[in-house]
Amino acid sequence: MIVTRLNGGLGNQLFQYAMGRRTAEVTGQTLKLDTEKFKTCSLRNYRLIHFNIEATIATQEDKRRLHILRRQDPLALFHYLLDKLRPAHLRRIIRETNFHFQPALRNINGPAYLDGDWQSPEYFKGAEGQLRREFTLCSPLDHQDCAAEQEIQATNHSVAIHIRRGDLVSDPTSNETHGTVSMDYYDRAIEELLQKLNTPKFFLFSDDPRWAIQNLPKEKIQLRPIDHNGPEKDYADLHLMSQCQHHIIANSTFSWWGAWLGRKPHKRVFYPTPWFKNSPKNTSSLFPIEWETIYCD
Repeated sequence: MIVTRLNGGLGNQLFQYAMGRRTAEVTGQTLKLDTEKFKTCSLRNYRLIHFNIEATIATQEDKRRLHILRRQDPLALFHYLLDKLRPAHLRRIIRETNFHFQPALRNINGPAYLDGDWQSPEYFKGAEGQLRREFTLCSPLDHQDCAAEQEIQATNHSVAIHIRRGDLVSDPTSNETHGTVSMDYYDRAIEELLQKLNTPKFFLFSDDPRWAIQNLPKEKIQLRPIDHNGPEKDYADLHLMSQCQHHIIANSTFSWWGAWLGRKPHKRVFYPTPWFKNSPKNTSSLFPIEWETIYCD
């Protein structure tokens, strides 16, 4: 049994699931999800219910078998302390200690409990096809989403542009660590696509669409805001984003997945560097090699 701990928003949960899925496949184990975190989190909730994933929710007994609940079981505490003496990839409880990809953790034997963000495509290399099948929607699109999907598919050069603000602006801690991407980044990415594509249409996805519309160069581009979905329909926006041919992503795992799930040939994906405003994390293993970075001030 492989149990992966979920937390954060949809983009984070997709990374955590991807790590769990690939580990379960190579070890021949079943995959289960620990969603306990969302019982006490008022800002986030379990989002993978909208996708065709092949995993069930872990029970307390499942976690007890992996010696997770050590506060309730002295024997589990003993096993936990013993586990810490093993190499990281042979442990039963595997916690991420480095944001950068750790190759040894592709050699997990299982059973195991995975606790981390696992934000690198290297962690699920080899399982891409399986993940693309599972990360399709089981929740139906409404009529507005269907209309937007048809519009995107009918556009010769569709570009998803994601501007994230929300807690990155309102929460001082998030702002200090993550920050928001400068509009210079978006201007430069837009200019690059305008030079290479014939009359592209930019489909805007944002948690603050009014601000985004006011600050994008509307006089230079054909802009189509996708602003009818709220936070509870993030799965629909992710799907629509993935239907676009090209992507200008924010420093956000949400638009990272929107770009990664895009299947269009010869797609161009732009991402900002630095990814974090103020963090020592090494993000060099976060991006596929064919994606293009734009350095921001």
